Amino acid sequence: MKQVLHQLVIATPGAGFTRLNEQLNSWIRSSDIQLGVLHLTCLHTSASLTINENADPRVLDDLSAWMDAVVPQDGKGPLNGQGQRRHYKHDDEGNDDMPAHIRTALTSQTMTLSVEDGRLLLGMWQAVYLWEHRAMPHRRRVACHLIGECDATAAAPQETGTTAAASAQTLMNLRSGERINRAVQERFDPTAWERDGGIDTDMDLLIDRLHEISDTPSNPE
Repeated sequence: MKQVLHQLVIATPGAGFTRLNEQLNSWIRSSDIQLGVLHLTCLHTSASLTINENADPRVLDDLSAWMDAVVPQDGKGPLNGQGQRRHYKHDDEGNDDMPAHIRTALTSQTMTLSVEDGRLLLGMWQAVYLWEHRAMPHRRRVACHLIGECDATAAAPQETGTTAAASAQTLMNLRSGERINRAVQERFDPTAWERDGGIDTDMDLLIDRLHEISDTPSNPE
């Protein structure tokens, strides 16, 4: 059994999402741990961690829009007795200061993930994100505590030929899905929906079809 502690430093461009999959997997590989558990802690009170969609960028846009509606960054809080929104008392660093703390309280600063074959065990459509809640760019730190075995076969039960083949196929499918997701993101046009008046574009249909394929069980019975 091996333990490794590390702090990941992320430069955020301002409010929004920064994907962490690649940085985390790169660090996990450098640790030589093949099978284990990774615990993440965001070391700030105005940023958080989340797992969400990795293919369609509009999901992240909608999440940001929802949060903007629920916790506006104008420095004003809930209505008072006179039906007016009062200013937050804590505004030392600007109007987005207290709203960022509230957004953090509504989300999560920690998560625990499984590691298999020296990489994060995530679904095909999942990505780990740091969610920046301040308007300006910041340098954020995420504590990473990895515990596991360097030789996965020492801790894992012996697989039958059928199980091993299924595991290998699952891993191949996940990695193929990641490549497809990257291609989708590279070609995605965020203005296509508006230009087409709400009609599904080829990219919309491709994303929907990929979701259908990934959700179809390999053994229907």
